[in-house]
Amino acid sequence: MTIRRFGSILVATSLVAGACGGDESGTEPSGTDPAANPTAHLVAVPARLASTADPAPAGTGVTEFGFELLAASSAATGPTNNVVVSPLSVAIALALAEPGASGDAVAQFHELLGIDDPVAWRQSLAALELALEARQPDPVVDTGGDDEQSPGELHVSVADAAFVRPGYPFRDDYLDVLGTVFGAHLEELDFADPAAAAARINDFIAGETDDRITDLVPPSAIDPDATVLALVNALLLQASWLSVFDEARTADGTFSTAAGNEVTVPMMHGASERSGRGDGWVGATKPLVGRLALEVVLPDEGRFDEVAGRFGEVIGQLAASPNPGGDLVVPRVETRVNTELTGVLQDMGLVAPFSPGSMLGVADDPDTAISDVLHETWLSIDEDGIEAAAATVVLMVATSAPIDEPVPVVLDRPFLFRIVDTVTGATLFTGRIADPTA
Repeated sequence: MTIRRFGSILVATSLVAGACGGDESGTEPSGTDPAANPTAHLVAVPARLASTADPAPAGTGVTEFGFELLAASSAATGPTNNVVVSPLSVAIALALAEPGASGDAVAQFHELLGIDDPVAWRQSLAALELALEARQPDPVVDTGGDDEQSPGELHVSVADAAFVRPGYPFRDDYLDVLGTVFGAHLEELDFADPAAAAARINDFIAGETDDRITDLVPPSAIDPDATVLALVNALLLQASWLSVFDEARTADGTFSTAAGNEVTVPMMHGASERSGRGDGWVGATKPLVGRLALEVVLPDEGRFDEVAGRFGEVIGQLAASPNPGGDLVVPRVETRVNTELTGVLQDMGLVAPFSPGSMLGVADDPDTAISDVLHETWLSIDEDGIEAAAATVVLMVATSAPIDEPVPVVLDRPFLFRIVDTVTGATLFTGRIADPTA
């Protein structure tokens, strides 16, 4: 097909009014400003349709996928390294590819993401995006001991995009799904210049993550002759604690890393809302504004791998714990993790989409296949709250050959965590902190 184009005036009214990361005024998302990219050619797709679907089924599916993703990512990473992934970001990026799957790839996408009814699942996931972006702070936030209270800070941004090679025979029905369901920003991109193409994709991600993620896609990931499509999700979360940590109580403490070293790190002292104890672990929940929450699980010494292997079960036990909140000591954390997910997803069973003939719904070319799935996260935990960003990029190529597989809780040693939306049950971020100073 010939890619449809239209000018910047129509962009504001037809595309961005329904795009994640934008607003109803018709302004462009921060990474998609035509004025900042005067040579960009945007692709005409129908506007995003309003969704009345229930976001909870997608939330549950994202969480189940997230536990598997954490386990597979941990297995592919050295035991002494931090692992932080965003199940939500990865699931959305894969959801942008799923409508184009064919043959065995359809069943593998559906098995991995827990899809029974593809149309209903896409609508539920789109509703989850919109529900998170629309979430408002709670009425007041305890600012830590004095009488002053504030509504706290809450910002959730979810932005989707597809960068397409000009002249490639993309199917109209596939591109239309990206627009009507996900409100994705669609833009032509000349992959023949890998450095410029990578810079454009990274610029979009940086704009949507407040510059927390700026260099996810290296030029080497783009084949100037074969890359035809880059599907992108960018996720940004900024949320205050419902009851902040008193900075005056923060003091240096010792954290025993997974590598067997001891590091000195500022330890924040406060209280949890719920605590729990089970076979080989203690855990706690601390609420964030907007009905989000941080859940932490501290395995007993010598039992980290065992408890990590049943993290989903443990989270369920923590959620059902009748124990009230208790003392909670949390290290300040700032960590950045870059995860090449191609091998991880293949180990999880998503194999067919990386071979020609598996993505016939994307384009009228039997050689279209996924080449790489890139993922980066950034996480900061301090006395005021949590800030986290994630980006996921699915690259597709046109190739004629198979793709080669490239209770009191003191968190003073490696621990597991997840950031959860308590309304829909969706896991936004999850991981293990092996060294809070890394």
